[in-house]
Amino acid sequence: MRNYFSIKFTMLLIIFSFGMTTMLNKDDNYSNHLELFIHQDIINNFLSSIGTIDGGGKIGGFDYNWDVSNFYIVIDEEKAEFYGNIRLKSGQFSREDIIVGNVNVYYDDLENLIFVKIENVDVDIDISHIFNTIPKDVVNINVDLSQYFAEPFEIQAPQPKTTSYPITVNNDTTQIVLNNKETQLFLVENGIKIISIYQCDRQ
Repeated sequence: MRNYFSIKFTMLLIIFSFGMTTMLNKDDNYSNHLELFIHQDIINNFLSSIGTIDGGGKIGGFDYNWDVSNFYIVIDEEKAEFYGNIRLKSGQFSREDIIVGNVNVYYDDLENLIFVKIENVDVDIDISHIFNTIPKDVVNINVDLSQYFAEPFEIQAPQPKTTSYPITVNNDTTQIVLNNKETQLFLVENGIKIISIYQCDRQ
């Protein structure tokens, strides 16, 4: 299995509104020039296609195996988190837990990319009540999936490059230049919202 997974989403959405808004509006009254909502299901659809990651080891002479599946992220206004179902098995013993990781979401205006980075995906499983013959200070099994998510997801933001339009009026040609004035990213319920304000200048 590969040591990491990576994906690039290309989302080209260009919607212009030529108003005179001077600042970003975080409310849902649609006064911003451009708003893009990225639902968490886009990322979850990819995560579900990974299937199962498995591994194993030995502790105190006992062999054990683990597998992690059903990967998904949950986004709200405060944070984004990664989840997966982990199952540990050794002989007749079987145990299920939830593995949780952090998700760092940020926007790079120079690259015009939204990055979704899954971090700190590991869990310690205490099995001291199962293997009584093993000292209690060595019966934690650590499962770390960070290597599989070393690369962030990349989502192409909809910010267009500076665009110039020639307009001829009364035999006089004028250049109208459209610039992105401000772009910000916000976490919202079930997804990511990116908001942009544009400015038109006559040259």
